[in-house]
Amino acid sequence: MKIVCVCGMGLGSSVIAKMNIEQVVKKMNIDVSVDTCDLGSIRSVPADLYVTTRELAANMPEELQAKTVVLTNFVRKQEIESSIGEYLTRLSS
Repeated sequence: MKIVCVCGMGLGSSVIAKMNIEQVVKKMNIDVSVDTCDLGSIRSVPADLYVTTRELAANMPEELQAKTVVLTNFVRKQEIESSIGEYLTRLSS
C-alpha cells in the first residue's frame, strides 16, 4: 500500500505527517510506503491513500477525494491511527 501526505509545498507539514504515519502503521503492522507531495503535483503521484489537512481537502482533485483522509492534526498519532484504520475498514468492506 502507498500513502501520500499532501501539503501546500510538499516539504513542511507533509514531512511531519510522513514520519508520524510511518510510526503509526508500523505499530498497526501494516506494510506501507509513505511519500510526500505538494498539492499542485498530486495528480502525477499515484497512491492507495492520500492524507491531507482540512485546509487543503477542498482543493484535492475530485477523482482522488474518495481515497483521501483528512486530518485536523498531523502530529496527533491517535487521530492518524483512527483515520487510517477507518479508511482500511471501509476499503475491506
